[in-house]
Amino acid sequence: MDFRLTPRFGYICFFTLFFTVTEIMAGDEIWIHTNPLAVAFGDSLVVNCSTTCAAKAIIMEGIKSTHSKYGDQWKTISSSSIQSWSIVVSCFVRCSSEDGNTKKKMVAVFNRELKITSPPEALEVNKTYSLECIGPRVYPNNKLILTWLRGSEIVQRVSTGETGSPDEDKRLWNVFNFTASGSDDGQEYTCLAEVDLGSNTTKPITNSSVTLQTYYKPRNTILLANNETISESPIHFSNGDNIILICDSQGNPQPTLKWDYPKKCSNIVINPPGVLHISDTTTENNGIYKCTASNELGADEKKVDIRVKDKTAIKAAVSVSVVAAFVLTTGVIIYYLKQNAQKTGEYKLRNAKPNNNPQIPNEDQNQ
Repeated sequence: MDFRLTPRFGYICFFTLFFTVTEIMAGDEIWIHTNPLAVAFGDSLVVNCSTTCAAKAIIMEGIKSTHSKYGDQWKTISSSSIQSWSIVVSCFVRCSSEDGNTKKKMVAVFNRELKITSPPEALEVNKTYSLECIGPRVYPNNKLILTWLRGSEIVQRVSTGETGSPDEDKRLWNVFNFTASGSDDGQEYTCLAEVDLGSNTTKPITNSSVTLQTYYKPRNTILLANNETISESPIHFSNGDNIILICDSQGNPQPTLKWDYPKKCSNIVINPPGVLHISDTTTENNGIYKCTASNELGADEKKVDIRVKDKTAIKAAVSVSVVAAFVLTTGVIIYYLKQNAQKTGEYKLRNAKPNNNPQIPNEDQNQ
């Protein structure tokens, strides 16, 4: 029997063996894990390299190791203080074959030096200002993300596509331009620095905040009468009532409050500013009372019409109303009797008697 291989069959065997070996080698995977995923300059770093094969050798490079541990399929090295801005960890693994495989991983290095430049102490509404944020040093440069937040809302985020050089301290800037509004008074803006870890994951490394103060003219001025908000005008009081009018307004700088009223009376006192007292009111206190809130940016005002009624006049009006009602009732009764008498041919006025209860008279009353 001839066991010689034909050339075609020999090629087939060769390529089958080649791809089989390649598949086995490719199956021996290597993983590199670091803790932390991004390291601050001067902090410690732990690097672990592991593989799926029973390795004959695992060689790690890239950091100055102070401690190391190893097993059949892994090795761990650590550095107590990272003193380089360029960290590229390599792991060489040799399994059963003579040749080995190498895997590399870059670790981002950063510091926490972040600086923000805030606008003036107080902003004027409707004017444009800038908030500047200079980020920390990060290498590679494209791993840094700088974000401005208004409260918890993201208003501007920047990054760079350049890797940069580990020997160059090149900082990222984020300049946010905005127009000041009244709602910015007391509003906190924060610049947040993060390191991009990949796979849509970031690591916050530092932040800094500034709280804004805005100047705006008086607004939302309100009036209260005896601790109740005035929603309509005029408002009515009785003679002898005590009235406390309170004026309040929002503004920065704090508005000055001024009262104007129709007549200077001895029973009107303003103390403290914005609070007007009217004691034992009379009709002389009737009129328009105006509160003006003002600062250097403008003014706002509110008015209320005060009406005081004299109790004596009220009593007289009630008496007149009662008499009028009595006369009207009597007239209606007489008119009814007259109409009824004309129908029967008899009418005797002397038999008509006033009836305080306006109801239809009975037959006895018509006879």
